[in-house]
Amino acid sequence: MTQTLTDATQTYFYRSVSTTRRHHNMVSAYLVERRYDSNVVARIAPLGLVSAKIVEQEIALRGLRLRLVPTGRWHTTSSHHHARVRVIQVRENADVTVSG
Repeated sequence: MTQTLTDATQTYFYRSVSTTRRHHNMVSAYLVERRYDSNVVARIAPLGLVSAKIVEQEIALRGLRLRLVPTGRWHTTSSHHHARVRVIQVRENADVTVSG
């Protein structure tokens, strides 16, 4: 997902709400790009497993590497299996401040 985000997309970080059975105290994280301008509904890129204790900080750090920053609070999805936060792409020379 190295392309430039447009008005026809919304990008989110998703994380599972509960920890995995196989990897204790870890949750799965994803980058999801919802598309409104094509037949492809969404693109999903796994970010891997992150510690449930510091999940928001870890995802924020991974997002900075992709030049993406959260723009609000985490919200639980209607299925209650995941939480998501919308992200925006940061310009290359912009200063970034991440608040927790």
